[in-house]
Amino acid sequence: MDLHRPLKTKDFLNEDGTIKIVRWASDLGVVKNQVLGVDLAARMAHMAHSNATGESLVSNGFLGADIICLSAGDGFVPHTHPGDHLLIVVGGQGTITYDGKIYPTRAGQIYMVEGKVPHAVGAITDHVILAVGAPHRPVDSVDRMTPVEYQDVTAEINQLYCLICNISATYPDRMHDVGCPHCPCIDCHPY
Repeated sequence: MDLHRPLKTKDFLNEDGTIKIVRWASDLGVVKNQVLGVDLAARMAHMAHSNATGESLVSNGFLGADIICLSAGDGFVPHTHPGDHLLIVVGGQGTITYDGKIYPTRAGQIYMVEGKVPHAVGAITDHVILAVGAPHRPVDSVDRMTPVEYQDVTAEINQLYCLICNISATYPDRMHDVGCPHCPCIDCHPY
């Protein structure tokens, strides 16, 4: 690989040919640790299949990064993706649901989700995620994710267990039927 070869992908370059650098957080300085300021407000693009908003940061058409904002109580219903992605929680508290469990998430955590694995994402508080995916789809693209059935995120015995509430429901009951506010179903997160 020629390290001196100029980049050819226009999405990584500014009009003058220099590398595109995008600011997604404010530098609040260094005390003992680096402090970043992350705006929890809605972004300009409305995301398909959700009430979430997003902003594309960089993409070369295959690999890309976006900021995704969910208001408290919002979420993505169970779904899959055309490719894998890393989700880096940069603000607030939320959930990731897969393989029969609802896991809590908070700022400073990162998790990887294979595209073929059914999962759901929710917001307990206003929640901001830096999403890096391949292949990358624009934040407002309908084919960025494919909604799947609720039971696709349950365990093999059709049970879903919330690690936050310490309660479970067995399908056809949903988590909201047993009082869990972290239910990932479409009734709780209509789009």
